[in-house]
Amino acid sequence: MENQYIQFKKQREIGEIISDTFKFLRENYKLLFSLIFKIAGPAFLILLLCVGYYLFLTFGFFEKIEKSPNFLFSNNFFTPQIFLAAIVMLVSLLIYSSLLYGTVLYFIKSYIENNGVVDETEVKYGVRNLVWELIGTSVIISIMVFFGLLLCFFPGIYLMVPLSLAFSIIVFDKLSIIDAISHCFKLIQGNWWVTFAALLVMWLLIYIIGIIFSLPALFYSLIKGFTMAQEISAAKPSEIFDWIYLALNLLSTLAQYLLYTIMVIATAFIYFNLNEKKNFTGTYENIENLGKGNDF
Repeated sequence: MENQYIQFKKQREIGEIISDTFKFLRENYKLLFSLIFKIAGPAFLILLLCVGYYLFLTFGFFEKIEKSPNFLFSNNFFTPQIFLAAIVMLVSLLIYSSLLYGTVLYFIKSYIENNGVVDETEVKYGVRNLVWELIGTSVIISIMVFFGLLLCFFPGIYLMVPLSLAFSIIVFDKLSIIDAISHCFKLIQGNWWVTFAALLVMWLLIYIIGIIFSLPALFYSLIKGFTMAQEISAAKPSEIFDWIYLALNLLSTLAQYLLYTIMVIATAFIYFNLNEKKNFTGTYENIENLGKGNDF
């Protein structure tokens, strides 16, 4: 059965944004995730390795604390390894999220321009030509939101909503980073609460789905802790957090980072919804297409 073409350039209510987001993912997930692994795969692999190493160092602290209770308050607690792992993990996360946004949004752009058919070459070419702009956007947005959160928390929440549209504006409107960030606030004007509600609902759905993938690690730790508690000696945290628990946590992390694809698709629908309310781009295009269809 042939997939039905989804019109992006139109106004939508929150419920339509959510349903069309999952519908688009359901109909295009094979090619979409294939391109995500091809384009963002190396950064994703480095990110997973960093997360694994960071978890390994964290679990190792339990054993050291058991041997020396004062270790937690010593100067050896914050080691260079933990700082290096955290920095590399942060950098790889920024690069991965940038490539993820670029891949998904150029996928949607190709989908729109080719009436539902995605050209892999167009997606790869688009991301490759815009990779530094995408990474720069991630860095600037992260800094703005970070300082916003430091200022009584709420300014950061306020900034998150319009800035979530920056990547879509860069890809679809072809604006520079500064112009895109400025355009975010113009586009969101008068629609902040509606956009916030849409993003919040999507985040909650992704969070709930993510919990499902974290259950194996949770059940494993509970079962092992309960089993060890039945023994004569008390269960030690270092014995509960073993390699199996580490592997299950990595699988959970992998799933959660991939689930963020849903949020990227949702931001594209939100962008086109707001753009249509402000500029009626899709409406004008439909009128022009009707006019062309009536030419003889």
